[in-house]
Amino acid sequence: MTKKKTYEDAARWAEDDMVLPENSKTARRGSAAAEVGRALLARAHAGRPSLDPHAEPGTESPRRQVRLPIAVSEQVDAIAQAQGRRAAEVMREAITLYVKDNAIR
Repeated sequence: MTKKKTYEDAARWAEDDMVLPENSKTARRGSAAAEVGRALLARAHAGRPSLDPHAEPGTESPRRQVRLPIAVSEQVDAIAQAQGRRAAEVMREAITLYVKDNAIR
């Protein structure tokens, strides 16, 4: 059985034990590495990306809840797993397509 890695383990490895290839064209070092790291943390700190590309920054998407028959729920889960997606993404896409096809004009 392998030991579960913690954040501290990963940080210790990155700071002390990791060895970068001498002539690496992709590895960043020094201030360049710090700059990339800060940019990555800033993006992560901004939170989850908006579901609505037209929404104002900081606008939360409304949450809806729906009960599904067990068979439908299981099919949603199976589709999500087969596509490597979350069930919420599958349902969001299905609802979006339904609304597009049935829009009241």
